[in-house]
Amino acid sequence: MTLVLRFGSGDAARCRFAMSPLQETMSTLLVLTDPGRHCWYLPWLRDVQPVVAELDLRLLSVAAPVHGHGPDFLWPSPTSPLTTIEDDLAQVQATDPSVVATELAEHIRRLDPRTVPKDLYRTLIGDPTKTRDMLVAQQRLAWQALVAPLWDRMRGMLDADITTRARQLADGGLERLFANLHPRATWQNDALHLTGLRNGTVDLRGRGLVLVPTAFGWPNLGIGPTNDTSHTPPALVYPMLGSARLWEPATDPPAITRLLGAGRASVLAKALFPSTTRSLAQRVALTPATVSQHLAILRDAGLVTAERRGREVLYRQTPLAAALMQSTPRSE
Repeated sequence: MTLVLRFGSGDAARCRFAMSPLQETMSTLLVLTDPGRHCWYLPWLRDVQPVVAELDLRLLSVAAPVHGHGPDFLWPSPTSPLTTIEDDLAQVQATDPSVVATELAEHIRRLDPRTVPKDLYRTLIGDPTKTRDMLVAQQRLAWQALVAPLWDRMRGMLDADITTRARQLADGGLERLFANLHPRATWQNDALHLTGLRNGTVDLRGRGLVLVPTAFGWPNLGIGPTNDTSHTPPALVYPMLGSARLWEPATDPPAITRLLGAGRASVLAKALFPSTTRSLAQRVALTPATVSQHLAILRDAGLVTAERRGREVLYRQTPLAAALMQSTPRSE
């Protein structure tokens, strides 16, 4: 299967880079739905396990297939490298209900009704405005719980990727850029050939192409929307450079260890995502009682917050703690 993007006059000049918090959020759903195919993300999967158990993302998970093509309106093309999650969600929220109904109807035809709970199936085929709003609410919930805690670190790495790729584009044009973007992307005869997606040809028609690096998309290549009638340029989503570094185990900086002590620093480092006392104890190899004492002190110091969900209390780094964990000593 090969999808061919044909570049015409002006398309090269209209190629631009962007990042999408929502794209990362949607990609996490694919990882959660089929973790066996995404072993790369096991450290993150372990960290978010307590959080995922508390989230209701069922409708969004049905609308975002593990394989194949889902509704384009859920993956809007980002506008710039400065795109925020609210920018992305505003685009989804602004989707005309008729477009929502059409794209969901196409998506439903590709589903096996026997694999979709009846209540979710009824929602998908029901009022498109209500369904769209429910999907946006679940996208926001998934972002807040799964991606936001990592976003500052991710954004720095995405910025670095965009800087490197933009230099390649400036130095050698599209041929140089696409030479090492992804193994399944090949530039020839003024067209970009993308294998492993689907068969077809898309004329860019002066819209250009948006290039979107992703941390959660490895090793995949994705694109959308590819509708010839769309005024929106397609967005090509590719794995960012150096993504392996993002999933290295969290470590506590030496200065933080000296400040807080090894035990408390370790607990704080592992509290990047909301976690229970028991799950933190397992990950730092301390007793729950000891971790509980550390958490009480960290909370009093304004370094963790506590939120009750049902019978459990989840602890998470505050912005102050995140800034401390990312800081490095200045050289004298």
